[in-house]
Amino acid sequence: MSAWNIRRKKPYYELGIRRLKCIRCGDTASEQWQVCADGNNYRPLCLACGDALNGMVLKWMGHPNPRAAIREYRANR
Repeated sequence: MSAWNIRRKKPYYELGIRRLKCIRCGDTASEQWQVCADGNNYRPLCLACGDALNGMVLKWMGHPNPRAAIREYRANR
């Protein structure tokens, strides 16, 4: 079964998310994302993929300093 076939409408708990693999790269998950176009399903992500996705979205949205925002985000988690 593909990880994309899994439907999850409720957020994962911290312990539960760490038992999963990142939907993108297969590393251990620690983050999660929910996207409207994907049926609002929560998808597990590892730290690296979560950071990359956040950075990509900040750039797409026209954030004035996405790199600094990601650095601050990493420092405060």
